[in-house]
Amino acid sequence: MAQYRAVIQGNRGEASRLGNKASGITSHTDGWRSGVAVYGRHYAGADEFQVYMTGGSNGAISERLVGKVVLIDGKPAWEPAEGA
Repeated sequence: MAQYRAVIQGNRGEASRLGNKASGITSHTDGWRSGVAVYGRHYAGADEFQVYMTGGSNGAISERLVGKVVLIDGKPAWEPAEGA
């Protein structure tokens, strides 16, 4: 059974992918000079999604962690990265 599901929509329709606790799931959404990467994983008994700012498809800058979505008291919460 899948732990994670990613869905993307573009000009050629919708596509989806599944991941499990062992594989996690990764997504990249890029423009030419900016974008985001999201890494989902099972960590310490809960789901965690790390969000990175990227340099887009031309790779102008390295990925920089901006924060993560975690569960706090059973509810999703945004946790900004230090210095973000």
